[in-house]
Amino acid sequence: FLIAECFQNIVRHSDKDSKSAIGYDVPEMFLMRNRKAIHHLVTTNIVKRDDQLKLTQSIDHLKSLSKAELKALYMEVFNGEGHSEKGGAGLGLIEMARKSGTAPTYKFESLGTKYANFFFQVNVVPSDEAAVPSEKELSIDPAAIIYERMSQQKIVLLQKGDFSKEAIMPLIQLFESNLALKAEDAEVVRKVITLLIEMLDNIHEHAQEVNGFREGIFYVAEKEPGKYEVNTGNFIPVSQSIILKERLESIVKLKSDPHFEAGLPESAKLSDGEKFHPGAGLIEICKNSSGKLVYDFRPIGHSLSFFSLKVNL
Repeated sequence: FLIAECFQNIVRHSDKDSKSAIGYDVPEMFLMRNRKAIHHLVTTNIVKRDDQLKLTQSIDHLKSLSKAELKALYMEVFNGEGHSEKGGAGLGLIEMARKSGTAPTYKFESLGTKYANFFFQVNVVPSDEAAVPSEKELSIDPAAIIYERMSQQKIVLLQKGDFSKEAIMPLIQLFESNLALKAEDAEVVRKVITLLIEMLDNIHEHAQEVNGFREGIFYVAEKEPGKYEVNTGNFIPVSQSIILKERLESIVKLKSDPHFEAGLPESAKLSDGEKFHPGAGLIEICKNSSGKLVYDFRPIGHSLSFFSLKVNL
């Protein structure tokens, strides 16, 4: 419910004329993150400065209400009795405050005299949480910093966390939908989706499992229109990093082989004499990329390495 309402918030308050006036250099964002026991759902969108005061009054009014008062306000607005008298909050805002356990937090960043970028954060507090969250724990400033850094790096999709099969497929479907909306060339879409599948599957298969999760980080940046950069990073055992590094070095050299597209030469061998079997995933990543694969292995203690891979398309 809360995720759907957050998306509706973008649609409800985003102004098409504002977007046209500002241009698409000011991207919108949907973000899910958690700190300790609190989950945060964040949206951004461009609004008119004339609407800023209304939104401020609505959200601030919700902050002053108890759970019982929120329920009473919801019924008043639902019955059409209290919309203007009770601060102007709509059903969506009231219900988000009721279900999340606390009022949303927000901020506005000026985009000139007529428009502002509206940052809106729903803070989902567990019902069994005894302590009242502090102002710092509910602050929207960390989300604004993430937005700024993603905008600077032109990152269009990012996930840090568990890379189980259940987590991978929604990411691919989400990005595929975004590409369809951008009306990208069919061949570009095919290559980007192939890279996503193989690189995300690589994390799922090889990431070191910690506390039942395969932790990793993944992001896609659109450096130029139609030009994408895909990055992944995850922990792997040192023993695997040695083998993987040698295989990557071999496959990068073999990419220049005129027979590479048809398949790897059977004579390709590792330094220990074993035949080189990089797996279909690495081959597909190399085939669908442009330029050289960029990778790194950084030691983390004695038993782990952090493996990062960057691919351009």
